[in-house]
Amino acid sequence: MSRTPPDIRISSVVTASMCPLRFFLDKGQARTESWRYSVAKQISYRLGDLLDTDEIWEDIRLLQKDIDGSVFPVLTESVRLCNNNPGWRIYREADVAVRSGSHRIHGIVDKVFDDEPFFAVTRPTPAPSRGVSRGTVEYIHSGIERVCTIEPIDKRKFLRALYEARRITNGELPRKPLRPPCTSCPHSDRCDPAGGKRLSDLL
Repeated sequence: MSRTPPDIRISSVVTASMCPLRFFLDKGQARTESWRYSVAKQISYRLGDLLDTDEIWEDIRLLQKDIDGSVFPVLTESVRLCNNNPGWRIYREADVAVRSGSHRIHGIVDKVFDDEPFFAVTRPTPAPSRGVSRGTVEYIHSGIERVCTIEPIDKRKFLRALYEARRITNGELPRKPLRPPCTSCPHSDRCDPAGGKRLSDLL
């Protein structure tokens, strides 16, 4: 009798798609929300209306009491860029829990809309030079959004990442990708030989 695989968080599949080693090292660790994400989310909730920097800053300070004042100029610039974009849509609901029974994954969709594209994901990173059936990605710190169409190669990458996340969740060792994004990884000092211990020493 085959065992039913456990549900996997969508964020875990995303991490595994970037680097299975990071997903492995993330396991069991409490994840804290970055200030860039807090800023992006609080701006995103208000898109479609004129953004008030001071009001948003008060919300961010409530969420992250130890936030540094040096973040305020980043907020100001992000608000300026977003106010220059008149095309933001008004969402129906935010932070909606979703689940796929067939793939046994669950997570949170940042926004749901009444018309297509029906969902949006908020990103705290600059927008890439090219965009991602369809969804919207909000690149708050660039003040733009992109409609993304899911191609067959994207579906294949998803399935590979889901398989890898399940392998690691079941206790198997991660596979090192050819080009891991080490420069942006919080674990770079743990698995990069140039910065700390070798991964072979950890495993």
